[in-house]
Amino acid sequence: MHTELQSIAVVEQGGLVQVQVQTSRPAGTQVRVILLEIEEPIPGAALALARLQEQSGFAGEVLADPVEDVWNDL
Repeated sequence: MHTELQSIAVVEQGGLVQVQVQTSRPAGTQVRVILLEIEEPIPGAALALARLQEQSGFAGEVLADPVEDVWNDL
């Protein structure tokens, strides 16, 4: 049986990361611990500009036009 638990920890002074997980597995059970750095979120201004670009006339009229969808014919 595969159980996946996620937890967010903060890197402390000296690069120390403490992870504490409570499990019903008996002592001595091997577990795999994977550390992934959380990517920085997109700043609000960049996200707003991307949304504006999606709503542009070019995106709505040209890119969304089925006549312009030539990639499926290749």
